[in-house]
Amino acid sequence: MTVTRSGLTSCGRALAVLTTPWAPVVAYAQAPTLSTGDPSERVIELRVQDVRPGVHVIAGAGGNVVVWSGADGLVLVDTGLAKSAAALVDAVTRISTAPVKFVIITHGHADHVGGNEAFAHKGAVVIGHESLREHGGQDPAAPAANAEASAITLASRPVLTTMDAFALHLNGDRLDAVHVADAHTASDIVVRWNDADVVALGDIYWSGQYPYIDVESGGSLAGMVAAVEGTLARSNARTVVVPGHGAVSNRAELAAYRDMLVAVGRKVREAVETGMGIEDILGTRPTAEFDSKFGRPGAIVAPEEFVRSVYRDLASRNR
Repeated sequence: MTVTRSGLTSCGRALAVLTTPWAPVVAYAQAPTLSTGDPSERVIELRVQDVRPGVHVIAGAGGNVVVWSGADGLVLVDTGLAKSAAALVDAVTRISTAPVKFVIITHGHADHVGGNEAFAHKGAVVIGHESLREHGGQDPAAPAANAEASAITLASRPVLTTMDAFALHLNGDRLDAVHVADAHTASDIVVRWNDADVVALGDIYWSGQYPYIDVESGGSLAGMVAAVEGTLARSNARTVVVPGHGAVSNRAELAAYRDMLVAVGRKVREAVETGMGIEDILGTRPTAEFDSKFGRPGAIVAPEEFVRSVYRDLASRNR
């Protein structure tokens, strides 16, 4: 494959190398399969970051995707949106041409499971929480009104399920996957590589931004905090923390995120206990002291939306 000075190749993909404090990042941009030749046509750009030997993080496919590679084959954690599947398959192949043996899904939202079918068709075994099969293939972790609440196709659903925990012994390391109850949703799984000292939290952790708590699907602020506390207890300054959205992170940033969750939750809970409604609570700006850090313009979840999800959770428990 020849790369021109502009970075475009004859197959319509672009390649650029960036650097970060963590490790080199490679950005791939793949043009849509059905191209009209319009230069304004949207391009899917994926950024690949090497965070530990054999462990890469791919951003831009939807939620973050982790690729674990080695002599025993590949394991993915999450697969992004369905519309990014072709670009994701290409990016994974650039990391390693070995077969993807397993896909572990951290929860059922469409921006984390959309590529499942593509990898399942290539022979990967999809693993997830039992609830993703109990609901007959309908994504239980997205409200019906949500545009991403499409049914999980039969080929995308997990064929190996857990209600608690499991381990994979591959590539000279041990991967532990543990279900944490009632956090971002009711079906979240936290994934940890013991020797590499990497942990993937899915949408329990949104790096540098406010999270969305899917209360309608069993999520809760207390569960989010408990899951983060459990991760902090098993982490150190060396641990690489992979969020569901946002930049690859570390223990100190995760602790600051925990502190924000606790502080905002306390303010909203106290307001709820005095009988305040959501509009009055929003008027007090309970996130104000954190907005400069977590409320950046263009973030997926605005401060108001985060507060509303916290309110829905806490108000339902105060009745």
